Amino acid sequence: MKPRVSLVGKYTVFSLALILGAVAGLSVLYAQFSDTLIERLTGERLNAQLAGTANRISAFIDNRIYQLETLSSHPAMPLYLTAEVRVPEGVEELVRVEADSPDLYGILFFDGDDRLANLVPGQAASGPPYWSRRGWSIAPLPRTRTGGTEIIGPHVPDSGAPGWLLIRQPLRGMQGGERRGHVALHVRLASITERIRIEDLSGATRTFLQLPDGRLLTPTGRPVSKAPPDLMQGPEVLPGWHIAYQIEAEHILNPVRTAQLGMYSLAGATGVGLVLVFWRLARSLRRRVNRLVDGADTLAAGDLQFRLRVHEDRWDEIDVVAHGFNAMADRLQQMLQRTIQSEKMAVLGEFATGVAHEVRNPLATIKLTVQALARKEHDQRRRELLVDVEQEIDRLNRVVGDLLTYGRATAGESACFEIRTAFRKATTVVEASARDKGVDISTSGDSRLCVYANAEQVVQCLVNLLANAVEACGEDDVIRLRAHEEHAQVRIDVTDNGRGMDAATLERVTDPFYTTREDGTGLGLSITRQLALLNGGSLELASEPGEGTTVTLRLPRCRTDEPAGKES
Repeated sequence: MKPRVSLVGKYTVFSLALILGAVAGLSVLYAQFSDTLIERLTGERLNAQLAGTANRISAFIDNRIYQLETLSSHPAMPLYLTAEVRVPEGVEELVRVEADSPDLYGILFFDGDDRLANLVPGQAASGPPYWSRRGWSIAPLPRTRTGGTEIIGPHVPDSGAPGWLLIRQPLRGMQGGERRGHVALHVRLASITERIRIEDLSGATRTFLQLPDGRLLTPTGRPVSKAPPDLMQGPEVLPGWHIAYQIEAEHILNPVRTAQLGMYSLAGATGVGLVLVFWRLARSLRRRVNRLVDGADTLAAGDLQFRLRVHEDRWDEIDVVAHGFNAMADRLQQMLQRTIQSEKMAVLGEFATGVAHEVRNPLATIKLTVQALARKEHDQRRRELLVDVEQEIDRLNRVVGDLLTYGRATAGESACFEIRTAFRKATTVVEASARDKGVDISTSGDSRLCVYANAEQVVQCLVNLLANAVEACGEDDVIRLRAHEEHAQVRIDVTDNGRGMDAATLERVTDPFYTTREDGTGLGLSITRQLALLNGGSLELASEPGEGTTVTLRLPRCRTDEPAGKES
């Protein structure tokens, strides 16, 4: 019978829906907040970077102004405006040291008419006006004033010539009758533009130096032919000079999109893996559930011996169900066996009662007649035949008695008694037959042990066990009768070293009417087991062919507050 709804399939669909729904919701939230988060983080970092860049450029300009103030206030600087007077060597050395800065091309001196009067080249000096002053002029360059300092330029790079600007101040060391003049630092434009580079966001942000006329310079000092779209203006570094920047959002969002795509891929791979796992789980679960169904059908068909295999090393939920199935089958088999046994015993009891009534009375009459004939018979051979007939009548009477005992066995009144009392009575009954076969019977154990049972029935059990042991032994064999305490019971072991039994015989030896002896009734061990159960005990057999047999009889131990019966 196939299920109409697959639980594994339902769990698979539910798990997939849960995963895909979670991924979809997470993706929406991720896309919704990633732009805002990145924009906020980028904006905060960019503002900090722009402020730091502006401070670096301002510090650079301030250092150059401070350097220029040192020169403009020196009283010997005006000597550079007149060619007739030689500049002292110390002053010339000072100007050369200042001109050798890597950020300067040199130091320039201008007269009152803005004409270049003199110059001191630095290490980086090249091209005009150091090699030639032809065509070199500052007249067309824009000018910006900050305090008492004048910013002239910049002159952007063209035709391979480097870019530059002038930072100029008037010579304050001149006397009133002297001509006016200026000293200027010839600054590399790249020394300023390279400071606008933002390293942490260089891949996501492009920065420029925006001049007062709107032109843009790259961090390398090169002019930009066309202003990029979405250009934003940053902080001012000089009057009219600003840092401009462009944020390339795609460059920032690409890792986010990549991560989002990776999340989708991971969700897809997880879904595929989940389907495969549930598919394999469904196959395994369906196969094992089918075993349970087949087992139930087999048990329902009447095969009470069928049991499911249980994996002890794994022991998962299906194994728990299989274990419960096996336990149910065991209990069902035991219940049916007890029911069948009860019905058989009821029938057997009625049968035994009828047999005892219908057979024992004629047997008694026949026995009396045989005894009377034997007393009057003078022929020895006939007298022996009559004696044999009487013995067979006694044997038949015993069989009827055993049958009646087995079919109508009831528990007698229980009481506490010492087990050695039962040992003594049982050994006395079988002592003669054991002596005839040359078998020795020894008893051992704690003589103070007391059992709570019916004494006569316990003695009957021991007699049956000892009689079977004597029958199985040969000359010089030994039967050991031992009692010892085991938990809340008294364990009695009857051990012989006789011929033993094979597994097939051991399995059926307690069945009614099963016997391996020609003159046996097959009721001795059946009655013994029955009496043991009636007295709250149990009977177990262990045997190996050629090595003897051990029969274990367990009976309830007498409580310490109950008085035990004494030997008579």
